[in-house]
Amino acid sequence: MDGATPQTSQDDDAFVARARYYSPANIFKVERPSIPQHIFADELAQATADNAPTGWIALDIGKTIGLNEPATTPLMLARYARINAGETLSGTFRASGEFYYVIAGTGSATKGNETLHWQTGDVFSLPGGGETHLTTEADDAVLILFTNEPELAFHSLATPKPEDAPTQAVRYPLADIRTQMDKVRDIQKADPNVAGLALHLTSEREGNADAAHPTIKLAMNSLDAHNVQRPHRHNSVALTLPIQSKDVYSVIEGNRLDWQQYALMITPPAELHEHHNEGDDMMLSLVVQDGGLYFRCRTIGFSFD
Repeated sequence: MDGATPQTSQDDDAFVARARYYSPANIFKVERPSIPQHIFADELAQATADNAPTGWIALDIGKTIGLNEPATTPLMLARYARINAGETLSGTFRASGEFYYVIAGTGSATKGNETLHWQTGDVFSLPGGGETHLTTEADDAVLILFTNEPELAFHSLATPKPEDAPTQAVRYPLADIRTQMDKVRDIQKADPNVAGLALHLTSEREGNADAAHPTIKLAMNSLDAHNVQRPHRHNSVALTLPIQSKDVYSVIEGNRLDWQQYALMITPPAELHEHHNEGDDMMLSLVVQDGGLYFRCRTIGFSFD
């Protein structure tokens, strides 16, 4: 080596020209648009209208939270699916997993060479990738879908093939969910640190029994009549789908939000919240969170205060 400066080619100059430098005084103080407390009542009304056509209705606040792609939260996108009797609704999603709750109707879901049948109250999952076909039977159907499309968009990742996706085709019948919840209610109530009466919906994949999806976590939550869930907070966003919700409301950082059956609600990250059931029946809700990444990074930030 003679110490001479190496010559750069025109191609090398092009690589250097791509460089950008960014030096804020405190990178941890960079502001992003906040995630709002929100209830998607208008979208539910659109999906359940008598004359609604078969189609997808995105619950999209992407621009509100500073994203270039459709999103319900920074990592998740929800949609209502309206499928009129005897029709098929198809979709291809840039996601590694799909999770559905059946609000009304009966039908089937097909992905590749797998077909599962669903009915009102069921939760089911499908692997990401490929095309999904939802077909109804004698009556109109309404479902809600949750995916991690914004997560893949953030990383500029391609959709996996269904056989390579981290999510399997799994059906959780409502009757089975209720049976499993009844088995653990007394044990949960006896724990002084219980965060809520919840049944987590998972599936076994490669020996891991908590692997329904790496990012998305689903739980069926309940709250007894005339009861209040202890105030708490966590860093994951919560999407709550009220199922049995008469005289139920949440208080999020002091703001009251009255539940509307099947109108999806956003609880923003790290905000103190509690749920109140002033009705005579048990509250039931499906809660979908982006908690997987926080648990992996040990930053879920759960606390009672």
